[in-house]
Amino acid sequence: MYWADQCAAAHYRVNDLSPEDAHRAPGRTRPKARVDWEVSRALLHAARQSPPKAGVMSLSHSHGHALCGKAPPGWTLGVDLERTRPRDFARLAEWVCSDDEATALAAMAGQAQSEYFYLLWTLKEAFIKAAGLDFPADMAKVGLARNALGQWHLRAPPGAWRACSWRVGSDWMASVVWSAPDGDATYPRWQAAAGCSLPVLTQVGGW
Repeated sequence: MYWADQCAAAHYRVNDLSPEDAHRAPGRTRPKARVDWEVSRALLHAARQSPPKAGVMSLSHSHGHALCGKAPPGWTLGVDLERTRPRDFARLAEWVCSDDEATALAAMAGQAQSEYFYLLWTLKEAFIKAAGLDFPADMAKVGLARNALGQWHLRAPPGAWRACSWRVGSDWMASVVWSAPDGDATYPRWQAAAGCSLPVLTQVGGW
């Protein structure tokens, strides 16, 4: 897991872009979109250059920060990063949450409700990316579910999936989902891109 803040923009180089991103780059003209683009693409290049160079990658960016996941060939991987902020969680839950998730969310308030919503959101987005699902149509089909003992477990596409969610500093939530061949037990490790500082990480979920 590679993390970047706005300092990564200093390492952005057009010559480092993939052919597809080089074609898309001129469209990023608004200041906020431009910062997101430069930070995320500088991070993506750094992750590509880190050993081993071959691998499966997933990228997410939000408000001038970025997260890139990298896994060995043959894995399936998805990551998502969101800046936490007040929103109409009940209204959003109507179209992104299962009944169990929405009920649990409605029983919370304040910081606990915000953290739980963004845990669910990033987890769902990570599954959308990893499994090639449709956004937003499939958001409610993946996430978490309660078992008979009231414990939460993954509600995932077919396959052997694992997932983790972290609070990153005080303003961010990140989730990663992955499916490894042959039950590989490798666990995500974090590092900051050059010139960037890695905030305090607090794991808030693991399945």
